[in-house]
Amino acid sequence: MLSQETFKIHKGFITPEESPLIVDWIDSLNHTGNESNYHLSELSKDLKGKSCIFDISNTDKTNYITKFQSISDVSREELPDFIHNILNRISEKLGLPRNHIFLQAVDMGRGGKINPHYDASVDGHINYKCNISVLSEEYDFHVGENSYPIGERDLYCFEASLYKHWTDEFNSRRVFLSFGFIVPYATTDRDSNDVRVRLSKRIEKYFQSIKK
Repeated sequence: MLSQETFKIHKGFITPEESPLIVDWIDSLNHTGNESNYHLSELSKDLKGKSCIFDISNTDKTNYITKFQSISDVSREELPDFIHNILNRISEKLGLPRNHIFLQAVDMGRGGKINPHYDASVDGHINYKCNISVLSEEYDFHVGENSYPIGERDLYCFEASLYKHWTDEFNSRRVFLSFGFIVPYATTDRDSNDVRVRLSKRIEKYFQSIKK
């Protein structure tokens, strides 16, 4: 079980050898289509790049989340071994269950930013994000009322469906991986009466009301 910490960071989580492998892989991605709803379309306007989403577990929960959070067609193609190795290390390091996992591979150009938002989730679960800064200038990541300095190769994790999060505008290219773990409330020592869980449910109902 994870504690109710807003944010966890592990400096230098990926190796210097893994970084160029990830960048080359993301350079090769060319996902087409656009199934995103209005909410995601608005969030993606300032991305100035691409976001490719992979439904790793292919469960009812990841099917829902990936379709909701995609700005291109959802992929279920096999991922490279080095991505699976990183995923396994994250799961083991944090003790996260592997039942419902997806991945967003993001490449942002200069001037791109992530606008303030909550991630979607499903009832009874939290969308727990584990992000890796693969290629980037150092930057501040804002989550809730706090900001945290992030450097290249850092892993940073947080309850993305419970806390609003965003970045400022970047002055250079930014590449990052965002692993999503759909975990039961109890994984982070929460329950359905938790104030943030109740807020998350209200946000989810609002998301569901938005038409594509």
